[in-house]
Amino acid sequence: MPRHVSIQPGRLYPQPDYTIQVDQEGKWTVTQVFLCHRNSAVSLMPRPGSVHPEVPFVAASQVTAKVTEGDLAEITAVYTGAENSDEGDSAAPPVYTMGLSLSEEPLLSHIRYEDLEDEEVEALQAISSGRDTDDTGAANKDKVTSELGLEALAKIRRGQVSYYSPKITWRESFVRDSGVKPSDLNKIGEIDNPSGDPPALAQDRDWLLNGVTQTQEGRSFRIEREWLASDRGGWDPDIYED
Repeated sequence: MPRHVSIQPGRLYPQPDYTIQVDQEGKWTVTQVFLCHRNSAVSLMPRPGSVHPEVPFVAASQVTAKVTEGDLAEITAVYTGAENSDEGDSAAPPVYTMGLSLSEEPLLSHIRYEDLEDEEVEALQAISSGRDTDDTGAANKDKVTSELGLEALAKIRRGQVSYYSPKITWRESFVRDSGVKPSDLNKIGEIDNPSGDPPALAQDRDWLLNGVTQTQEGRSFRIEREWLASDRGGWDPDIYED
């Protein structure tokens, strides 16, 4: 419980009891209560970014004041930060999560139809977009003659112009005392090997660094990196390699 003997205007009184916690990603949170005269609350409230008086690696991220009886103001300051670490790495082990979802892809992009002749593909694409004839008036359906082409045509005619493709994401999150490194930013959109122990991919699939996010709170920087698994055959190295 906050206690005081004599509260003088213009002075801030940190209370001896405060709480400290650290989460699995390495973010430290210190909650400190101060007392002051109600007339001094606004001027004396710790400002965001100010350092805790006893824990030097955390800084104020949220501060609230409550005016109580006896002309007192009770100020609660939440300080956050991360331990100083060597070479800018996280002092705590990273946390890894995996996501599974489905995305809608064009039917003809499925591996089942990768060997269709270009003329058949163009005709099927025209039919799926509502064009039954080409520029000369010839029927596009007459250009589709192979067994796979006729199979795809039957699907398109019944309205099946897309399919659901599984998508796998692998995320790494951690907290440290510095922000995103340029090396991380420069690799976004490139084929990359994920950190941690991601699931093994089959059929020549590989990973792409899909994004990096940074959230600052006090003196802590929460960083998340996400990798996206490719479809069969892997990401095109002509496009996704520097």
